[in-house]
Amino acid sequence: MTTPRTAGTRRRAPSALPAPKAAAPAGRAAAALCALLLAACGGGGGAPDDPRATPSGTGSIALAPAPGLPAGAAPQPGAPYRCGNVSLGTARSDDIQVPDGEVCVLAGTTVDGNIQVGRGSVLDARGVTVVGNVQGEGAASVVLVDASVGGSVQLEQGGSGVVADSRVTGDVQFDAQRGALAAQANQIGGNLQAMANRGGLTLIGNRIVGNLQCKDNDPAPRGRDNVAASLEDQCAALQAPQLPPPDTSDWPPLVPPVSPLPPAEGPTLPIAVWPDGENVSCRDRSLGALNVANVVVPAGARCELRGTRLTGNLLVEAGATVDLRDAVIAGNVQADGAQRLWLGGGRVGGSVQIERSQAATLDGTVVGGSVQLKANGALLWLQALQVTGDIQLFDNRGGATLVDNRAGGNLQCKDNQPAPTGGGNRAASKEDQCRAL
Repeated sequence: MTTPRTAGTRRRAPSALPAPKAAAPAGRAAAALCALLLAACGGGGGAPDDPRATPSGTGSIALAPAPGLPAGAAPQPGAPYRCGNVSLGTARSDDIQVPDGEVCVLAGTTVDGNIQVGRGSVLDARGVTVVGNVQGEGAASVVLVDASVGGSVQLEQGGSGVVADSRVTGDVQFDAQRGALAAQANQIGGNLQAMANRGGLTLIGNRIVGNLQCKDNDPAPRGRDNVAASLEDQCAALQAPQLPPPDTSDWPPLVPPVSPLPPAEGPTLPIAVWPDGENVSCRDRSLGALNVANVVVPAGARCELRGTRLTGNLLVEAGATVDLRDAVIAGNVQADGAQRLWLGGGRVGGSVQIERSQAATLDGTVVGGSVQLKANGALLWLQALQVTGDIQLFDNRGGATLVDNRAGGNLQCKDNQPAPTGGGNRAASKEDQCRAL
């Protein structure tokens, strides 16, 4: 467990967190519960006099390994650190900022300030010491394990979140999150508040100096062995250390890693209108539910395709950025030297080939041909793809995460640095660096 910083070390007072928002009205559609597997839950104990005390050891959350990312540059004293698609180890940094739609891995890092997680971003922080707060508004996923936080943890209007085996001097707040949430074996000096969450919440073995407050969550939280000054509303019955551990046999084993996403759901560029069947040069425009032939994204341009249907191919030129959601492409997706690609949902009738580019996220897309990623320089994230042919990753240098993909052909990974990480993938054969994934 990370120890608190010793006297004489420079500390920055945590900046004030806003007061918790009022609970959102009930009646929103409930998201399906996708809870984390929680193992070996033990007995109770009294509320701690010191919130920094060692956690009670009620068990560990089964977590996937952190994404394998290349090491980031060393932090510069007195300057915020931009942690985007890199990992940072046992370094010391001032404020850490995770840019929108990117991934940050922290392992044993000391933060002399706050961690701010951008919209659509992923933070995986283990064994960290944070003098200030951990805040995420619209973050895709936040994992905080074996941490010491001098301020509060506040996650709102985002996806999934895990806080486990950690010491938090202030509050832990989950507000209007859409994904699965879990808090286990934490020492919390303030309150634990869960309001209007929609992805399922598991609370086990937390020791809370303040109150445990749960309201308007759908489904209602579940758990046991929590100790607090008061347990209120939906969490009133979640202490019960005398009860046997819950049957976890039907619980999903793990919320898988969550892919980074673009920060905005709707269009962010001017909307373009084209006649049906035309070829399109998409320069800094958003294409909606149009029916077009081929789309070219010129060098350095940005393009959004939201439900767009292509009878031909998508070609992405050097330095271009593309955000595709639920697009249907009869032909191929080809990118050479692109800056960034997001491909979420939808279908590609041919193959996806991305070479000599930077970051790419492919999530939940059906691909009739193969997926080939070669000599790319930044993070590659492949999740829940259904590919008729092969998935091939060769000579990439920015890290790769592969989770729950299905390939009718082979999963082949060779000469990537660092080696790909992930799990739950199925293929006719899994070879070389992806053999264990």
